[in-house]
Amino acid sequence: MKFSRDYLDWLPWALATVCVAGSVHIVSVLLMPEVAPRNAFARFSAAARNVETTQNGVALLPRALPGAEVTPFEDAAFAEGVCLFDLSKGLIRVRADSDPDDFLALSFHARTGRIFHSVTDRSAIKGKIDVLIGDARQIEAVEGEDEEAPPQQVRVTSPTKRGFVLLRSLAKRPSDRDRAEQRLRAVSCETVAEPES
Repeated sequence: MKFSRDYLDWLPWALATVCVAGSVHIVSVLLMPEVAPRNAFARFSAAARNVETTQNGVALLPRALPGAEVTPFEDAAFAEGVCLFDLSKGLIRVRADSDPDDFLALSFHARTGRIFHSVTDRSAIKGKIDVLIGDARQIEAVEGEDEEAPPQQVRVTSPTKRGFVLLRSLAKRPSDRDRAEQRLRAVSCETVAEPES
């Protein structure tokens, strides 16, 4: 009888400890992308400074070698490129040609690394991928400018002013690596002027 009474006296304290520890764990996991000094944006910014950037604004990332990856869990079968953007300088237009025989994927990330949009060559219209990125005000201005005409591109609202577009092209065999990199060089990632209001 005494044992069960002692057990019941400690039960609320044990439950409170578990609840506090669980809350701290969940909050720290959710805050990690915001406070991590080497988040995805920082890694891609550093990598883009150290590699060649194409005339179209895409920085080709180095081949993923074990221990030298830009980000964890990179797949060596993909050629990768990155396009950093800053919407305070204007809208960003990303264009690419698609080929049914070759896989091309574009993922759009906020500064924290969170994906807010993605497309593959399978979603291309008439063999073209055309995406316009802006903040809510910029996209609203673009849509207000041509209310009558159907949009010629996919319009995406970015949750942050700065971010990056990660481009991945599949090299089916090691000998296809150069061809995969050429597909990335052909992608255009350029700043365009905002419409006059």
